[in-house]
Amino acid sequence: MKHKPLPVIVFLTLMLSSLLAGRHSYCTAKEELTADLNQALALIVKEKTRPIVTQDTIKVYKQLRKTSGGKVLIAVSDERFCRYLKNKRLKESAFLTFDVVDNQYTGHATDEPAICSDTLIVTDPALQETLALKGYTRLSAAAIFGLSDQRLSAGLMVAAFLWGIFVWLYIRRKKEEVKMQVESIGFGGLVYSETDNRFYNASHDLIHFTPMQEQLIRMFWNAPSHALTKEEICTALWPKKDDANDTLYTLIRRVKPIIESHTNLRIVADRGKSYSLEIKEQEN
Repeated sequence: MKHKPLPVIVFLTLMLSSLLAGRHSYCTAKEELTADLNQALALIVKEKTRPIVTQDTIKVYKQLRKTSGGKVLIAVSDERFCRYLKNKRLKESAFLTFDVVDNQYTGHATDEPAICSDTLIVTDPALQETLALKGYTRLSAAAIFGLSDQRLSAGLMVAAFLWGIFVWLYIRRKKEEVKMQVESIGFGGLVYSETDNRFYNASHDLIHFTPMQEQLIRMFWNAPSHALTKEEICTALWPKKDDANDTLYTLIRRVKPIIESHTNLRIVADRGKSYSLEIKEQEN
């Protein structure tokens, strides 16, 4: 778990997959409901025992359309249509609508956010009218979600949370292991982990050094009395450089605030000849 982005990527991938699977199941459920409405509408049209719409209803429809001067849509709660539906939830909320297809017919739709079947154009010889039939059902998004198969989505979401818990426990355990290993080799709030060869503060949080800074601090750590001469540092860090005094000065200047802000140590210069890592004096 050293590469922190990997656990995050895995968690986000599982969560995104869960959301996509849930959306797919939701859309599939809507398609199945539409298919159920279509098959029930087709069956009721095939049944010729009695007309779907009576002549009186058509007269009322035309009168309303004439009076309103606009589009009229009549909804019919048809017992036969509901009986042919396979889904029990649809039986409770399904209804038929019809339009008379004539020179004033402009289309067939409602403004309600409802699931609907395809429009079926039928001609009734007894009524001598051509009708545009459509089946509807009023179901909320929550109801459709409840009808959809969300087992895959739920499984992926559970896997994402289990992964998150696993990563959290793993990081916590590794932190405890580092804490146990470095407690005996701490110095001035600076602790060194032999497990990953990194430096931590007293709270066992990683101190972020550059590679060159970390190499310098490691030299101080391993040196007797935590002191080094300028020659020792320059020879180890810049063996091919004739005069590395300015480079060393810059390195010391940049690493000082990091050490002082994360630990109880400071880097002290001894007349420009050597440097040492010392514990800060306590202020009265």
